[in-house]
Amino acid sequence: MAHQLPSWLDEKFVASALQGGEEKEPKVKVLNFHCSPAVPLGENYQSSLHKIQVEYSSGDSEKQSVSLLVKSPIAHGFVAGFQGFQDPFTKEQTIYNELLSKIYKKINYQFGPRSFYSPVKSVLVMQDLKEDGYIMCDRTKQLDFAHCIKVMKTIASFHATSVVIQHEEPKFVESISEETMYRDDSPIGGFVKMMIVPVLKMVGDMLNNIEGCEKYANLIFNKMENVWSSSLERFKPKVKGLNVLTHGDLWINNILFKHDDTGEIVDVKFIDYPVVRYTSPATDLAFFIWSSANEEVRENKLEELCEVYIETLNSTLEQLGSEERLTTDELKEDLRLMKDWLLFVICQFVPMVLSNPADAFDVSELSEQDILDPTQAMFIKMIQGKAFQSALPTILRQYEAWLS
Repeated sequence: MAHQLPSWLDEKFVASALQGGEEKEPKVKVLNFHCSPAVPLGENYQSSLHKIQVEYSSGDSEKQSVSLLVKSPIAHGFVAGFQGFQDPFTKEQTIYNELLSKIYKKINYQFGPRSFYSPVKSVLVMQDLKEDGYIMCDRTKQLDFAHCIKVMKTIASFHATSVVIQHEEPKFVESISEETMYRDDSPIGGFVKMMIVPVLKMVGDMLNNIEGCEKYANLIFNKMENVWSSSLERFKPKVKGLNVLTHGDLWINNILFKHDDTGEIVDVKFIDYPVVRYTSPATDLAFFIWSSANEEVRENKLEELCEVYIETLNSTLEQLGSEERLTTDELKEDLRLMKDWLLFVICQFVPMVLSNPADAFDVSELSEQDILDPTQAMFIKMIQGKAFQSALPTILRQYEAWLS
């Protein structure tokens, strides 16, 4: 399918974004621009992402060039209407324009791409980090220990700085951290709730047909009715203990790495911030580990990942003058409390992570039935994928061992 350029994405839009607004000076003249998909089909699930390569002049300056990413809501299909229940893009604009700026001023680190002015509501314009050497790793291979360590250190610094910002500006933090998914009165929550039991039952039935996996099927069947109620509690702010602003969607496709010529990791950036929450940091860590860490890391390195996270979190809190701290025992307990929700992640999200890129689908073409009924071909194809079927028994063995 040819890349479809939105009608509003024209020279006037690009010039305004680079100027910082239509009335700003110096005036930008777009000399040439080219639009293409920013990621392959199936690698961006809740938005349309366009790569804009621009040649322009500004005032009396000579010709300049820049590469931008333009992120906009999906325009067609059920998902487009589904996004109408909330406005994740306005929230995400605030994260990029305000929260990340506040964090940068605290610790002199930019956690995401630079944002630009957008002349269209609910559209984000951002720096194209790939032009600076940042890459998205292969989701099907997941992340090795070195990459996981870098993520743990970086998210720990993000969490710690958010604690200080919350103490200084509690109303601002409240305004950007409302829970929209795990609530009984949320339309999107209603959809998630409807999916849980059918998804878990389907994976459990599949496990019953794999020799030696019957106990994992029983584990799922015994827990599946409690997953929603448990999730409601897990994503609320803790009454006692450390709460932070979490990224909310911390998995491999939302993490970009920069390497030097020897392959060493020199930096990491996080992208996609529409579901930032104020809750336990364990929600970010649990999701990241079980969606994005590879088999060897899950098998042998979970303790070390937690230790690195705790050390970085507490040292950053101390550096920022905060008296708050998190102990290893508190973190481990918070992670264990995520156990029911993690079964849903393993059964519903990991099949997508491990799915063959050749089986990618166009999100804008999905119907309501495709999304809400996991017996539809789309989900069946994912859970029957060779990579997921091969990995699932090991993942569940590791999950069971982690709980013990």
